[in-house]
Amino acid sequence: MTIFEMKPNAAPPPSEIEKAKQEAPLHLIGTVNSDQLYKDITEDKENPIQIRKMNLDVRQILKAPTNETFTTFDIFYTYIPSWQAYSGAKRMDIAVGDVIEIWLKKGMYGWEPALSGNTVKHIKYVENRKEPISEPIWHSIKRNIRNVWLRHSSVTVWIGILVFLFTFVLFAWWKNKQKVS
Repeated sequence: MTIFEMKPNAAPPPSEIEKAKQEAPLHLIGTVNSDQLYKDITEDKENPIQIRKMNLDVRQILKAPTNETFTTFDIFYTYIPSWQAYSGAKRMDIAVGDVIEIWLKKGMYGWEPALSGNTVKHIKYVENRKEPISEPIWHSIKRNIRNVWLRHSSVTVWIGILVFLFTFVLFAWWKNKQKVS
C-alpha cells in the first residue's frame, strides 16, 4: 500500500550536464512572468505529467544562434509534481517571480531546457511557491505513513514486540490465576 513506483532513470553525471550546457544554442537570464499549463500528457492518474509554458522577461542574452534581440521569451518544459516519486534529471522547479539562468535547445513544442532542471540555475528563488498539481489526499496519507515507517520502523518493531510479550505474559498470568481458583 505504501510502496511508490520509481522510474528507472538515473540522474545524469556532471560531465553530461556540462556538455548539454555547452551545446545549448540559447543561454538566457530572466525573470519568470508567467507559468501556465500548455498540455496535459498524463497517462496514469497516479503519475501526472504536464507540458507547461513559462514566459521569461529576458534580462540578458548570454548566447544565441542569431543576433536577434527580444525582451520576452516562451519556454516549454515538462513538469512532474514534487510529491511524485521520480528519479532522473533534476525536476523543473519554476514559480512566477523567479530569476533564472537557463540553457535552451529546440524541442518538440519550441524552446525547452537543454537537460530539464539540471540546466536551470536559480538566481532568485521565490519562497511562496504553489504546486501546479496539488497532491491527492490519499497519496499524501500513503506518503506520510511510509515516511513515519521509514523513520521510526525500529521503534515500531520494538513496541510491537513489547506489546506481544506483555499480552503473552498477561494471558499466561490470567490462565495461571484461573487454574489456582
